[in-house]
Amino acid sequence: MNLKQMLEQAAKRYAGKTVIVMGERKLSYAELDEASNKVANALVGMGIGKGDRVAMLLANSPEFVATYFGVVKIGGIAVLLDPKYKLTELVSLCDDSQPKVLVTESPCLEQLTPVLDKFKSVERVIDLSYKNKGDFLAYDEIIAQSSAAAIATEPAPEDIAHIAYTSGPSFYPRGVAMSHQALVKEAAISGDSFRQTDKDVVVLFALPLHHAFGLVVIMMTAITKGSTVVILPGLAIESLFELIEKEKTTMFMGVPFVHGLIVEAIEAGGLKHDLSSLRLWGTAGAAMP
Repeated sequence: MNLKQMLEQAAKRYAGKTVIVMGERKLSYAELDEASNKVANALVGMGIGKGDRVAMLLANSPEFVATYFGVVKIGGIAVLLDPKYKLTELVSLCDDSQPKVLVTESPCLEQLTPVLDKFKSVERVIDLSYKNKGDFLAYDEIIAQSSAAAIATEPAPEDIAHIAYTSGPSFYPRGVAMSHQALVKEAAISGDSFRQTDKDVVVLFALPLHHAFGLVVIMMTAITKGSTVVILPGLAIESLFELIEKEKTTMFMGVPFVHGLIVEAIEAGGLKHDLSSLRLWGTAGAAMP
């Protein structure tokens, strides 16, 4: 199975069910599938196809997920970049990955605009932030004009879906290429391990979607199992407690540092919110505090 089939099957099975919540915004499985088709068709219209790289320099959002699946649906390779990278790092990583398209937003664009000529492989820049219309291709306009029809291309299971960068022994980021098949299997294994179902509501907090924890363990696993993911930007622990209580979330995943902040907040001010809906707390990366 490839990631295109994974999302399409979920969209058929859970069509009207909410897959992503962010603030007051809600996106159903069918809407996510349609939005990713629009991204896919827009990229095809730009001449992007199988094996071409599309760099994603984005914060967590529903558009991140739609863009990612739009890229992989056409057999493209998503290059996942951290918005916190320094300019020199971004230039180096784009030299390494050779993306034809860069999808980004403010404030990243403010840093990149004066030196875009350094990104020699980038032919087009798509702006997700709606603040620079006229200077770059506007994401909302591209999507509005694009077809929602399903893409006929079927990536092979062994095709590369994305490149994620991680620090290697030399301390310099190194690209890790992940295949469709590996990602589908990892999501399935995670979901089975968590005993996750379509009744689960998962918090995405302080875990970037450009990282395997956020993208694969949380988002892809949720799609595999028909769960809902609630995206909460920022690092405010009180906002996290409020969201868990409001959305009746059942699963929380976080690095040990975040779990430490949770413990500190409860020890300092007591627990003022009802977190009884949570059935699973997960972590990775280091020992728990």
